[in-house]
Parts: sequence; C-alpha cells; structure tokens
Amino acid sequence: MPPPRRIGVIAYEMEGRSSGVGRFLEGLLSGLVEARNPDTWLLFFKGEPFAHPLFAAAAAAGVALQPRFDGRPRMRPIAWEQLRLPRLLRDAGAEAVFSPGYSLPLLTDLPGLLTLHDLAFEARPEEFGPRERWRRRLLARIGAQRAARVLASSRFGADELRSRYQVPPARLRLLPGAVAPRFFEAAAAPAGLAALGVRPPYLLWLATLLPRRPVAWALAALAAALPVRPELTLVLAGQDRLPQRDELTSLLDESGVGDRVVRLPFVAEALLPALYRGAELTLYPSAYEGFGLPPLESLAAGTLPVITPGQTLAALWPEYPYLAPFAAGAFVATVQRALGDPERAAIAARGREIVAGLSWRESAGVLAGLVAELLPRPGGRP
Repeated sequence: MPPPRRIGVIAYEMEGRSSGVGRFLEGLLSGLVEARNPDTWLLFFKGEPFAHPLFAAAAAAGVALQPRFDGRPRMRPIAWEQLRLPRLLRDAGAEAVFSPGYSLPLLTDLPGLLTLHDLAFEARPEEFGPRERWRRRLLARIGAQRAARVLASSRFGADELRSRYQVPPARLRLLPGAVAPRFFEAAAAPAGLAALGVRPPYLLWLATLLPRRPVAWALAALAAALPVRPELTLVLAGQDRLPQRDELTSLLDESGVGDRVVRLPFVAEALLPALYRGAELTLYPSAYEGFGLPPLESLAAGTLPVITPGQTLAALWPEYPYLAPFAAGAFVATVQRALGDPERAAIAARGREIVAGLSWRESAGVLAGLVAELLPRPGGRP
C-alpha cells in the first residue's frame, strides 16, 4: 500500500484570537477528521505549543493531524511564512503546501494550493494602508500565478479571480465554507453575556467595522425601531477598522441612540453561538464580501439576518425575504419589516435547513480530492 501523502498546512491563523481564515481552516480540518482522511496533514504554527480540541479528535479518529510549533510567537506572520516555513516544509518531508488564506511561501518548489477568499485589497484599496495593500497584492498576485490550484470560497470570489487575475479554469476550484455544528446547537444566553452588558432584546452587529459595511445604517435601524420597541438595544461587536480614529464615536453621537448601544470590540469564540441566538435580528449590510459567514452562522443559531446583495446567503437563497437593496432607507425599512413579521419563525426554520446543506466534510472532500490530483498514488488510491 502506498504511503500517505504529506501535506503542509499554513496554520498560524488558528493561533491566538480567532480569525475568519482560522475558522475556515478549523472547519476544513474538522471535515477531514469526520471523513477519516488517510493522508498526513502537517500543521505549521509559528508560536508555542497549545492544545486544541481538533488535535484530540483527530487522534481518537486515527487521523494524522500533526501540529508542528516553531516557537517564534513574536515573529511577524508573513516574515515567518516566507523565511522560516520553506525550510520547515522541507525538513518535514512535505509533498505539497496548502494555504487557507491569501499567500504561499515563495522560496519553495512544492505544489501549492492557495485560497483567496476575496480581493478586497484590489477592490477596496482605501481600506488598507499603502504598505499592507501592496504586500497583500504582491503575494496574492504571485501566488495566483504560481499555485497549482487556486481556491475560492464563493462563486463571487471565483468570478473575481477570473476577471482580475485571469486565473484559468484548469487551475481554479471552488472550496466553499460551512457553519460549525456548535451554531446549530446554540442555547439560551449564558451568564457570560450578561457580564458583558448584553441583555435581550437586542439587534446584533457582529463584524469588523469597515467602510464597506455602513454601521450608520444599523444605528438608523435602531433609531427607527425604538418608538415601537423602546426596550431594544444594539450590540455592536467587532474590531474597529474605520479609517478615522474617532469616526465611530462621531457616528454614535450623531445617531441620537448612542446610549442604547453596547460596544464589544471582541467576543470570545465560545460565546458567539449564544450571542447570535439571543438576538432579535442580526444586521449585515456590506458593499463587498467574499463569503459572508456571519449571516450563515446567525441562521444556524435560529436568528434571522438582514443582508444586502453579493453575499453567500443571497446566492444560496435568492428569494430570502430580508435581502435589502444596498441603500440606507431600504435597509432600515427591511429591518422594520423583519421585526414585525409574524412569519419570522417559519423563515428562520427554512434558513436553518438551507445552511445545514453546507458541509465541512464535503468541503474537506474537495480539498482531499485536489491533493490527490496533485499527488497521484499508484493504483489510484484517493
């Protein structure tokens, strides 16, 4: 029997605070474990050793997820990826390298699988500083040219890669995300939320604050709802990356409802399902999204999101009742309609069914199939 393939995985996004790329990678790894994938997945971390539930689950299932810690937590991620990782891959006997987010090490000849979830640094350059913008562009452009397979997590992302980077169909594949089971199992809000100042009823914004996501619309929606629902608050959760330092403070002051806003720059991963579950609605207006995971997580937890076009949910469910045109007035009106809709429970149940159709096991199967294409074994072993 031929030996298992050895795939190096750039896994540092799983270290420290959770990121979108880190959660995407965790989902894929959980799918590999569920499917009992026979290959060896070498998980390269730049920092110190840590425990993760996936490591124990893989060991119990007999799946070879092998974490490798480089002990350099203070090294910048890109410097580590470009300068340290090539040697680590070589010493570990990796036959290919998988990147769950945006760049590959340039100093290696291994076949690479590169995930580009979106091209925001091309489409929305004003949201990035000059140095970060050009670093991202350079590594993404070179990676898209050199990778054996370029992976998009949505059809929108795949279309962008074709149009902006001219990635040919022969090298472009769709590797969709999914929603972790814990969001479907969300229970009533734990005491941890009350300690953060979160008490129902509330509207929820759970996303990084960026110019492409007009948070002023969420404030306007709260203001419009208060005459009928005076007990409502808005939980504003997510890192502030607006271009002006005091921009959020000014928006809160100008809205007239700043005293009804609970600001949470960071929410622990363990509290996210309950935070979704306890909300009346979640609000996710955006002019540009690669995948748009929060609305899907919200539906899985049983809470309806109000969204705008261009997100994965809109593609999955084109007739979704709370899909608002990208305009402030239309978005606020959709929130008002959703709050008073007697069919909300039935719509939420249908949404959970649709989101449940996304599967990390299926996505992991796509990844494993791509690896098999690049690293064929005698006898055609999958």
